[in-house]
Amino acid sequence: MTLKVERVFCWEIMRETNQDEPKKEKSRASMIIDGEIEPEPHERYLLNLRKRKPFNQWDKDEMHAVAVKGGEAVQKLHGKRKSAKDALADVLTLKATDEIVQSAGIDPAIAAKLRRDNPDATLYDLIQAVAVGRALEGNVKAMEYVRDTHGDAPVKQVEISENITTDADRALLKEINERLQSVEIVQVVDADIKEDSGEG
Repeated sequence: MTLKVERVFCWEIMRETNQDEPKKEKSRASMIIDGEIEPEPHERYLLNLRKRKPFNQWDKDEMHAVAVKGGEAVQKLHGKRKSAKDALADVLTLKATDEIVQSAGIDPAIAAKLRRDNPDATLYDLIQAVAVGRALEGNVKAMEYVRDTHGDAPVKQVEISENITTDADRALLKEINERLQSVEIVQVVDADIKEDSGEG
């Protein structure tokens, strides 16, 4: 269907440019190309046929206007866009309805307690309840998740060997320490001299 429409538009354009035929009323395609009317969504391809001045021939005001328009479009786009974290936060704060609670496969006792203790439970609360239910069923990963989320994660200890520093590192540290001590001595001597002379 679209091809036929395009061929008709192109034929009409060609017919209008033919000098042998008498002048007829301007076609819709020509009016779109000339900028006299706005195209319908299926006619937007005709906008590419408009004659425009090459970009390198634009004056500064035209370039500035286009740049401003582009900047506004980018700001508008960034205003609409959400990060995955924000989108997930929005989803997790939705209220957990009875249908969702039943479809999640939560133990009926846990679901009843969840509804009784927190009638405004969110999907985040529901996820925690599902994790507890799976942990009670014997799922080791769920047990670890519940333990770690609750704050009872085991502390990982890392042993540091004494042989980390080499002899060259020790010599460098000793030299730096001596320099720092000499700087402190010089500063103390300078402060004593200023006090004796009455400058301080």
